[in-house]
Amino acid sequence: MSAMNDFLELIPEFLDEARDHLTSIEADLVQVETALTDRRTVEPETLQRLFRAAHAIKGGSEFVGLEAIEEIALALETLFNFMRNGDITPDAELVTAALAAIDRLKTLATDPSAVASGELEGSAAAIRDLADARLADRTRRSAATVLPTNGLFDGIGFTVSEYTMERKTRRGNLFIITADIGAYTEQTGGTAIELSALLSGLGEVLDTVTAADPGDRHIVHFLYHTLLRDDALRLSLPFLPPENFRQVPREQLEKLTGGRKSTEPRTDRRDPRTPPRAAAKEPAAAPAELAPEPAGNPADPAWELCTEFVTFFLEQELYAVPIFLVHDIKEMLPYSRLPNQPPFVFGVVNLRGNVVPVFDLRRILGLPARPFDRKTVILILDIGGKITGLVVDAISDVVTLEHQHKQSTPLLGRDITADYVRFIGKDKKSEAFLIVLDIEKMLPD
Repeated sequence: MSAMNDFLELIPEFLDEARDHLTSIEADLVQVETALTDRRTVEPETLQRLFRAAHAIKGGSEFVGLEAIEEIALALETLFNFMRNGDITPDAELVTAALAAIDRLKTLATDPSAVASGELEGSAAAIRDLADARLADRTRRSAATVLPTNGLFDGIGFTVSEYTMERKTRRGNLFIITADIGAYTEQTGGTAIELSALLSGLGEVLDTVTAADPGDRHIVHFLYHTLLRDDALRLSLPFLPPENFRQVPREQLEKLTGGRKSTEPRTDRRDPRTPPRAAAKEPAAAPAELAPEPAGNPADPAWELCTEFVTFFLEQELYAVPIFLVHDIKEMLPYSRLPNQPPFVFGVVNLRGNVVPVFDLRRILGLPARPFDRKTVILILDIGGKITGLVVDAISDVVTLEHQHKQSTPLLGRDITADYVRFIGKDKKSEAFLIVLDIEKMLPD
């Protein structure tokens, strides 16, 4: 996306956020370096964090037109994407090059004009060259092939590679989301960068294109991948009109990748709302650390058929709730205290004219209170037709949990009432364990 002078006022906000992300990347690279020294496997969660942080810097620099930062961040994002997908194995030389690029970005985040363009090109080129030397020939070719925009993306000039599309079309959904930034700011008080961050919490922004229409409105088109279905995505972004969501038809995506052998294992694209196939009655043996039968009421069809879960953090622990309960995700809202209520009741908030009770999930689970920060969010849940809010430390992602990745093993060493846990899940993508909560049992009537 070319530089847009109208986003210049966002530069200070972006640079503050970029410095936070750079600190996070540097800390995670040190973790990778330590794992390599100890001859341990690098944690998938670390690689995922590296990618998301670089992706956020690249996306923000696109909005504000800082092309020098964008160039290096894009090289890092691409490298970390190859790592998280298993196409490149982290090594000491890659870590050293990435840390050198972070040093360049830190300088730019303090003074965007401080580094000569040749030096910037050298930083990005060094990472690209090291990555190319480690890629299989086919992967290198597919990563370098930019797909045509006509037909597939309504003529919008998104830049997306064959490599990316091969992976994204295997699971989830692809959307073109259009936002009038002026209208979004007027309605929510948020900026284009904040909208991009919100989208990244529910999926992945693959590319953005910005243009001014004849009415001098600033329109941003997002090429967006998410595990959410169309209806759930619209509910999660209520400030955007329905006509601003265009799903890329599945048949177009399958035609695009048809005849090509995927470089990642094929996943089951069965609609989670349909019953499992007959063969699923005798599933393959679960991994050794997982029990084959999940906890919970097997007579509850919504839980049995649900395979998509919204994950979030509390005190560095990963928790999840089924996506069919999630009505919305909101930044922390002003709330009104209610008299004579237990400590886990925050009070009520005004959500589009409706009074919604809000509970402190930390207190319910026996965790100490903590101050709110910019990552604190309210999960708006629809439980039995009643809209309820839960305050959590930070939103994480939407993950897919198939039946064989659920277990009823007790929470050894965790001070959480067993009745509050529906089951333990294992995210196949990141290998992380997460605690799926039975929210209906946790909240008072």
